[in-house]
Amino acid sequence: MRDTLADHAKDPLTLALAGLGITFAPYEWLGGLFLALAGAAFAMRSDPEQDRRELWLVMLGAFLASHIAALIWQRWPGEWWTMHAPVQAVMLATGFLSRRLTRFALRLAGLVEARGDVIAERVVERFLPPDDDRQG
Repeated sequence: MRDTLADHAKDPLTLALAGLGITFAPYEWLGGLFLALAGAAFAMRSDPEQDRRELWLVMLGAFLASHIAALIWQRWPGEWWTMHAPVQAVMLATGFLSRRLTRFALRLAGLVEARGDVIAERVVERFLPPDDDRQG
């Protein structure tokens, strides 16, 4: 056991992935990451980027989304899912969908921002009712 720990401590990639929360084999994560980036690039061809910055944002989004999907995959309850769906397939699908998920999240954030005053007012009314109700 001590030798196994010493071997893993010498490998900087394993230590970096452990710091990111990945506990399965580094080659599985790297393979999934490359597939996710390829999936994002393929998805971009159907809806080309506006400029060079968007390309890098899509790649960063694919990286983050596939990494989070890998974390969820390795902690998913039940053995059927983890036995029949390799982590690379999950990361590929997430990388492909990351462009759409990012646009959805940005639109949702914009809608919440546009209605921020109404949302804040409703939250205050719900949790801090007017003083008239307390005296009643």
